[in-house]
Amino acid sequence: MLWELYQQTQIAGAKASADVAAEQSRGVKTEIHQIKRRADRQALTTMAIWALLSEKLGVTEADLEAKIREIDLSDGKLDGQVRVETNTCGQCNRKLSKRHTKCMYCGAEAGRTLDHL
Repeated sequence: MLWELYQQTQIAGAKASADVAAEQSRGVKTEIHQIKRRADRQALTTMAIWALLSEKLGVTEADLEAKIREIDLSDGKLDGQVRVETNTCGQCNRKLSKRHTKCMYCGAEAGRTLDHL
């Protein structure tokens, strides 16, 4: 009888752990879905911008590739990433454009940080 009680306690603990893991998994799946939707939207927007630039202004793929390389090298490394200087609000911790010296959300003075995009 004591052994059965011990086993039932172990089973209940394992079930609780499984329930927590399942909930975390649902949250991660939701977040991944949201990120995918944003990435798809960014891809669509980028394609539209490229179509407008090439059609209306005659920008070539070589022009685009040269600009991508230039921007990629702006942080000193050709690595497919860019470091952009941003402001972070010390009060509400939101990211702001480096042009802002005050937070547009709470009005506090913004401090500078470097972030990866």
